[in-house]
Amino acid sequence: MKKRILKIMMITFFGILILGVLGLFYIFAGQEYVYAKNYADRLLDYKVPEKTKVIEQNFEYGVFYGGGPWGSGGYPTVAAYQKLLTALSEKEIYTHYSTNSFEIYFEGTEERKKNRDNQIWYEGSVKREEALSSKGNEEEPIEVIIQYRTEFSYPFFIDYN
Repeated sequence: MKKRILKIMMITFFGILILGVLGLFYIFAGQEYVYAKNYADRLLDYKVPEKTKVIEQNFEYGVFYGGGPWGSGGYPTVAAYQKLLTALSEKEIYTHYSTNSFEIYFEGTEERKKNRDNQIWYEGSVKREEALSSKGNEEEPIEVIIQYRTEFSYPFFIDYN
């Protein structure tokens, strides 16, 4: 009888141990995506202005963007972008998106980057506010890239921006 109780206790102990290890694995491996998605949603859930439609959007995490072998300094990153087609003026788009630390690239000022893992982000020159056109684009809508990039420390949840 004692052997049977001991056997049940051992099975219970190892069962709890396995569940604990699986739980920790989920927290440290699976939650990174959820955490990165929350950052990306700052852009992807942002209200799109009138006369504008999203033609492409995505987010990548773990992107080492920038120069050198470590790109972003070795920190994990999130790069979310939306490609928009809009009849609004550059100034109207800038006013709508500039208050949220989003990068705004107008047609011809951006370069699409892709690393060996097929992760996509954009780099380029952001127009100065005083150089933006206030002329609407009703007849010929323009493409605009809105991007949000940030670095963070996972699992410590420290945002470096």
